[in-house]
Amino acid sequence: MKDVFLGFTLAEVLITMGIIGVVAALTMPVLNEKIQDQKNMSSLRKAYSVLQQATNLAVAEHEDIEYWGMVDGRQPPVTTIYNYYKPHFNMMRECENSPGCWAYPTKYLDGSVYWEGHDSTWYQYAFTLADGMNILMDIYSAGQIVDDFGMGSAYDYDCLVFWVDVNADKMPNQIGRDIFAFIVTHRGLLPAGMDDTSDCEIDDFGWTCVSRIIEDGWTIKYLK
Repeated sequence: MKDVFLGFTLAEVLITMGIIGVVAALTMPVLNEKIQDQKNMSSLRKAYSVLQQATNLAVAEHEDIEYWGMVDGRQPPVTTIYNYYKPHFNMMRECENSPGCWAYPTKYLDGSVYWEGHDSTWYQYAFTLADGMNILMDIYSAGQIVDDFGMGSAYDYDCLVFWVDVNADKMPNQIGRDIFAFIVTHRGLLPAGMDDTSDCEIDDFGWTCVSRIIEDGWTIKYLK
C-alpha cells in the first residue's frame, strides 16, 4: 500500500495567508489603540500626581488659593499664578502666552475643533515637561467651571484650569482621549467632572472625563 502525502496546494496556502492578513489588518489597529490608551492612562496618573504636588508647594510658598485673584480674561492673574507654579515643574520648553508648546487643532471628544490655533488674547501659558507631556494653563469663568467642567453649583468663582496633553504633540490631540482637564479651586487641585461627568460621551465634548476615568479604575470605558 502506497503512503499518501497529505498537504496543501499553493492556492490553499495563499488563500490562508490572505485570510490571516485580513484578520491582522482588522485587529492590529484596535490592539494598538488599546495599548496607546493604557500608556495615556499611566501618563495621566503621573500628571495628576505632578500637578497635585506642584499645587501643594505653590500654596505653601504663597497665600491660600482663594487669595490668588483668579479672574477669567485678564493676563496679570495668569502670569502671577504661572510664576507660582513654574519653580515646581521640570520644564523642557515653555511658551509664555505664545505658540510652540501645545498641539493644534485641539479637538473635542466628538471630533469637532475646540481650538484651531493659538490666540494671544486668551492669556494662556503652556509648557512641556521633561517627560514629554504638554500642559496648558488658563483661567475659566465660574459659569464654565460649573456647566462645562462638571464641578457643581458650589463653585461660584473663576478657577484655574490645567489642560494636560499626555502624549505631547502626537495625535489625536483630542479631549477625553489624550487631553484631560484638572481644576484648581479653593479646595485645591481637583479632576474635572467631580460632580457631573455627563459630557464624557463619544458624541460630546469630553471635558469631564478625568473623574469618569478615576471612577472606572484609571481605564477608558466610555469609548467602547
